[in-house]
Amino acid sequence: MADNFIYCPPSTRTDEKIIERNRREEMKALLSELHSLVPNQSSTEGEMTLPDQLENATNYIKQLKENVEKLKEKREKLMGLGEKSTITSENKARLIVQVEAHRVGSLLEILLTTGSVYSLVLRQIIQLLQENGTEIVDINQSTVADRAFHKIIAQMVGEGTTSEGAKGERICETVKKFVSEYKDDQYTV
Repeated sequence: MADNFIYCPPSTRTDEKIIERNRREEMKALLSELHSLVPNQSSTEGEMTLPDQLENATNYIKQLKENVEKLKEKREKLMGLGEKSTITSENKARLIVQVEAHRVGSLLEILLTTGSVYSLVLRQIIQLLQENGTEIVDINQSTVADRAFHKIIAQMVGEGTTSEGAKGERICETVKKFVSEYKDDQYTV
């Protein structure tokens, strides 16, 4: 019977106890650090059990992940990246582009309303005006919610006053036609 007994020297048991004690102390320190990083810990509730602390930390991490995802979506939406691929009923309102163009003497006044992320429309209208013999005098822009409002003042250059009226009306119609074609192209994506 004495042959079946396994003998462990005392130094091995002592080493195992020390290793286990060090592991427990390290785990305790790490759990304490984790507990300190999780906000909204109430000291009036008393000491939380270890499973409660872990559950609380897990829930907090999940909440942080959800917040990160929401912020990423918001950032993409603000940068206009979320609208490039598809047009949904939610963002169709942003695609609406409206224009008023009229002549005031030798000046053209263009009032343009677009979604806040459609600065390309403004650039194209400015280019269109310049190609049609006008010089941009002033541009004002203001943004409210998801709308951008632009006021463009352009001076007709070159020709005399007799043909200015016809030229001004032609340019106004060209701008209006461009905007209507732009809107149609946007909806057929």
